[in-house]
Amino acid sequence: MFRLTCIELNNGEFAVYINNHYLGSEDASSERQCLGEIREQLSLLPGVELQTLYEAVPEEDDWCWNNIADRVLPPLSACRDDMTVAAFIARLQQYPPDAQCMGTFWLEDDFLSLDNRLTGEEIAEAMRICDDSHDAGTGFNWYTLQFAIDEVKGR
Repeated sequence: MFRLTCIELNNGEFAVYINNHYLGSEDASSERQCLGEIREQLSLLPGVELQTLYEAVPEEDDWCWNNIADRVLPPLSACRDDMTVAAFIARLQQYPPDAQCMGTFWLEDDFLSLDNRLTGEEIAEAMRICDDSHDAGTGFNWYTLQFAIDEVKGR
């Protein structure tokens, strides 16, 4: 997660920082940075990977940037629906490497240790059930995994 901080002076000048890294500033005359300069500053932050996607200008007259973004960017929920190590890594890569975090993760073998007859599809569905019904007060544990397996199996 990024922390965006604005330091505003009583004369109207202000500076913007992301995770205490200087991004840019604006003086009282409203001299502004262009988006290209902001992109360059952001790309210098630790853990930021710059990706440039090239697309043709849409043929429709009433297009907007979100139409293009919806087409070329994966949905934010995709990381939560795909219960793979790759998706977990992709989710973590949204944060700088020095961001503090904690958590546990469960693998296919953990589900199979509770029911060795589960198919890959059943395990994926049980993982989605665990994720969708996650209670931070309970967390993930052997009981929540078994609950999800029972739901998938219709027990």
